[in-house]
Amino acid sequence: MMRWFILLLLFLGAVVNFADKSIIGLAAAPIMKEFNLSPVEWGLVGSSYYWLYPVTGIFGAALADKYGTKKILAVVMLSWTALQFGVLAIAALPLLIVYRVLLGAFEGPYSPIAYNHADKWFPPKLKGFANSMIVGGGTVGAMIAAPILVSLITIFGWKIAFAILGAVSFVWFLLFQFFTKENPVEVYKEVQKNKKAKIEKLKLKDFLLLLASPTALFTTLAYFSTYILVVWFSVWLPIYLVESIKMSPAQMGYGVMVIGIVSVVIYTGISMLSDYLFKKNQNWRSSRVFVVGGSMIVGALLFASIMIFQNPIWVITALCIAKGLAYTILPIGPTIMINEMRERGGLMTSILTSSGNLAGIVAPLLTGYIISLAGGDKLAGYNLSILFMAGAVFIFGLLFTIFVKPSILKGKDKDQGLDYLESKTS
Repeated sequence: MMRWFILLLLFLGAVVNFADKSIIGLAAAPIMKEFNLSPVEWGLVGSSYYWLYPVTGIFGAALADKYGTKKILAVVMLSWTALQFGVLAIAALPLLIVYRVLLGAFEGPYSPIAYNHADKWFPPKLKGFANSMIVGGGTVGAMIAAPILVSLITIFGWKIAFAILGAVSFVWFLLFQFFTKENPVEVYKEVQKNKKAKIEKLKLKDFLLLLASPTALFTTLAYFSTYILVVWFSVWLPIYLVESIKMSPAQMGYGVMVIGIVSVVIYTGISMLSDYLFKKNQNWRSSRVFVVGGSMIVGALLFASIMIFQNPIWVITALCIAKGLAYTILPIGPTIMINEMRERGGLMTSILTSSGNLAGIVAPLLTGYIISLAGGDKLAGYNLSILFMAGAVFIFGLLFTIFVKPSILKGKDKDQGLDYLESKTS
C-alpha cells in the first residue's frame, strides 16, 4: 500500500508544481494592473522563472543522491511554502522577479527527484507506469488547476491565491515527511542488515564519458526534441486552433481538454505495455527502446499530417494520438537513464529534465522566429513550425531507436529490498 500512497503524493506534487508555474499567467491582468507593468516587464517576469531552473535541477538531484530523495523533497516543498506565503510581502517589480527566480530554482529539482524516488519503490514491470503518473500530474494539473486557480484569484485576490498554494505545499510536506519511507529497505531492514549503500565519489571524466555514450546522448536528445513539442502544446496550440483551424474560443477550450485527456490515456497505456513486455522478456531494447522510438516516429508523422488535413475533427484526433505517442519518452526516458547509473539516479534524470527546461527557454523564441519567417501568412508560419518540430521528433526518435542500447540492469543489491517488498505485496 505504501508504494501507491507515495505515487499518489508524487502525482499530487506534480500537480502543485504545475499550478505554481501557471498561476502567474492566470493572475497576469491583476498583477500588471497593480504594479503598472508594461508587456516587456511582464515578459521579464515570465522568463525569470527559468533562469536557474535547469541548473538547480541538476544540483538538487545530486544532493538527493547523497542525502536521500525524501529529505530533499521535503526541503523543496517547504521552500515552495515559504515562497508562496512570501508573495504577501511583494510590493514592486524587483521583488516579483526575485520571487519567480527563487521559485523556479526550488521547483527545478522536483521532477528528477520524483522519478528517482518512484524508481526505488517500483519494480521494472511498473516503473514506466509510475513515471507516467508523475508526468501526468502536470497534464492533469493543466485541466484541473486552471479553473480552480482562476476562481481563487477572483474571490480572494492574487496574493491570497498564491498563499493558498503555499498551504497546499505544506500539507503535502507533512504527509510525505511523516507517512512515507525513503525506500523499501527501510520497511524491511532485515533484507540488508549488514549492507549500507555507499555512493562512490563521482569522477567527472567518467561521468562525461557516460553522458556522451549513445544511450545517454540519444535518450537526452529524444527527450529534448519532445519537450519542444511540449512547449508548443502549452504556448502555441490554443492560438493555432483559433487562428489557423478557425475554432471558436469555446471549441478551442474543449479541444485542448480532449487532447490532454486522451494523450494521458495513450502514453500511460504505452508505458504499461512497455512494463508488460519487460516483465515478459527482460529485454530493454524490445520493451523500452523500440516501443518508445516507434511511438515517437508514428507520433511525428501524425503531427505532420495536420499541415495537409486541416479539418478540425482530424486535427484534434491527430493531435490526441500524436501527443500521446510522442510523450512516451517522458516516463520511459528516466527509467533508461537511471539504469545507466543507478547509484546516481537523481543526477541522471536531472540531465533529462534540464534538457527539457532548456527547451522551455529556447522553444517559444525559436517557434516565434520560425512563424515570423512566413511573413503575414500565419497558416504557413504555423505549418513551418509544425514541420520543424515533427522533423525533430522523427529524426531523434529514429536515432534513439537505432543507437540506444541500455546496459543490463545494474545495482542488483540495491533492489533486494524492493524485491522483498514485491514478494510481500504482490
